[in-house]
Amino acid sequence: MRLICLLFLIASLSGCYQNKALTQNTLIYCTDSQPASFNPQISDDIASLDATTHQIFSRLVKIDSKTNEFVPDLAKSWERSDDKLRYRFTLRNNISFHNTDYFKPTRFLNADDVLFSFNRMRDVMHPYHTVNNQAANYFYNHPFTDLLSAINKIDDHTVEFVLSKPDVTLLANLAAHYAVIHSKEYGKQLLKEGHPEKIDFQPIGTGPFKFKSFDNNGTIRYTKNALYWQSMTNIENLIFFTNPSATKRYTKLLSGECDAISYPAASQLETISQNKKITLNSKSTANISLWAFNTKQDKLKDAQVRQALAQAIDTETILNAVYFQSAIQTETLLSKQSWALKPRFDNDLYNPEQAEQTLQRLDFDFTQTLRILLPNGADVFNPNFHKTAELIQANLSAIGVKSSINNLSETAIKNKLHSGDYDTYLTGINVHINDPDSIFRPLLSCNSTPDTGNSSNWCSINTQVLLDQSLTESNFAQRIKNYYHIQDDVFKERPYLPIAHVLRLDAISKSILNVEVNPLTGINFQNAIKQDLN
Repeated sequence: MRLICLLFLIASLSGCYQNKALTQNTLIYCTDSQPASFNPQISDDIASLDATTHQIFSRLVKIDSKTNEFVPDLAKSWERSDDKLRYRFTLRNNISFHNTDYFKPTRFLNADDVLFSFNRMRDVMHPYHTVNNQAANYFYNHPFTDLLSAINKIDDHTVEFVLSKPDVTLLANLAAHYAVIHSKEYGKQLLKEGHPEKIDFQPIGTGPFKFKSFDNNGTIRYTKNALYWQSMTNIENLIFFTNPSATKRYTKLLSGECDAISYPAASQLETISQNKKITLNSKSTANISLWAFNTKQDKLKDAQVRQALAQAIDTETILNAVYFQSAIQTETLLSKQSWALKPRFDNDLYNPEQAEQTLQRLDFDFTQTLRILLPNGADVFNPNFHKTAELIQANLSAIGVKSSINNLSETAIKNKLHSGDYDTYLTGINVHINDPDSIFRPLLSCNSTPDTGNSSNWCSINTQVLLDQSLTESNFAQRIKNYYHIQDDVFKERPYLPIAHVLRLDAISKSILNVEVNPLTGINFQNAIKQDLN
């Protein structure tokens, strides 16, 4: 009997140690939504970026989170030609692609994989160009088609990017989420098997974790890539568990069932910030919510009218009522983290009395109705378009301006934007590269249409010249000066009223160290360490 008890005790202790080891080696991230795919080339939703960009894939270059400078990733070095049209990248040696149940690589990464990855995006004849094609995918609006004229293989470990014209944003684009490197060998295997669509849903990359499975409940499982070429974590198993309920995600974080959660509810933020066992990770993004004025409409052609309407809007109230603590009030298109931001010295943005006086002085027609166009639902840069519109409507009413709220479907919105049959538009922009041009060009360029971002229909020759000059300007200080001038023009002409820069929020257990969150490319568990706090 004593022997049986002893054996039972040993078995029990062994089970405890095994469970503890399993828990120590497993990190569970509870997210609010499922990824649209496992390829950031074709999906730019936050869930897809979190699940792929840093976990599964690598890029030629990346941005150092501390210095904000471009640093080598799969490319160990690069050089630019004197005419600024050619960038030559030297690849690292002995970089392994993932070895999984569904793919066994026979070689290391080489130049063919780089050409395969980028030509899929830019070459309409590429066998994968139309695979999993969805009209709304960011994949088909990426910058490389216009940016590049060719990508050349110099040798197995040297690739040359040839630009259509000098453009200093190439490195920023290569560090973006969509510039990940796929395996050409895997692509050929899937074509031979007759299932090319699997490339975006059973991914193969060179990143720190290998994709294992994705089930109908939204649970994604990864295992550690033992052949990863950089420093590794003590995490053997990474699990993404999807639960749309912020309350349930937070409950699981408190119970230890989740090690980290995405997007806690606004009502939870104060409690989380006071919990000594949890870190609230808050990152300001460049994603911005805007109210656009259609400058082609007669009632809005005068910049003074647009300035007055902007002065009538209490953006602080909008921030508190719509975003709670999930955004930062802004008066500029660029975020506070941007190296090109020109701080404003004017502090008279909200001044309804002056706004009304200005409109009266300009003989504004107070009998007309100002139409506020907005999409149904929500977006990453605005959690509640309708509530925002109602608050704007109330502010306008306070100065005697009539307005109507027009909620429309995505298709109807596109038709309105294309026809120009709107006065104002509640919109925003998702920013994907760390360069001011990625914000200014779609919103302000004379070559940009409402369909591609310029919903104000504003065109300034001076701004256009500055935009174009900045793309070829290698003098960093001069680029900053150019962008300062652009911000002055925009503030004076007021084609948009900036409302808020959105925050990226994650709550992480104090037992988890070294988790990095990049607002542009997603969460990164590459260097994560899980420690026992008990």
